[in-house]
Amino acid sequence: MTINVSLPTLVLSVALSVPITLIINHLVNPPPRFAVFDLKGTVQTYSKDLAEQGLDDGTLTLKTRQFSMMLDTVLTRYSHQNKVILLVEPAVIKGAPNVTQPLQKEVSLALSRLPS
Repeated sequence: MTINVSLPTLVLSVALSVPITLIINHLVNPPPRFAVFDLKGTVQTYSKDLAEQGLDDGTLTLKTRQFSMMLDTVLTRYSHQNKVILLVEPAVIKGAPNVTQPLQKEVSLALSRLPS
């Protein structure tokens, strides 16, 4: 059994299917968005706050590890939930929203919930 397909029909089919496939792919899997986070400033501020508390080395190490883990957790969660790629401030000149303050607040709140 053979199927006869004319050349114009074949060309029209391909010409319609390629753009439709690209549009559907774009709708189903949109390109990632970008946002800015001031990592250096966040770490410096937290380090300064810890230094002012006059903690012993063991407590300082523990709090630094907790901060690092919590920061990583918050940034990863935000990135996944919002389908956003986070970039550090020096990597972006302009055009990407800065999400530093809300994420710093979230990290701070999460750290305050940890047992002392």
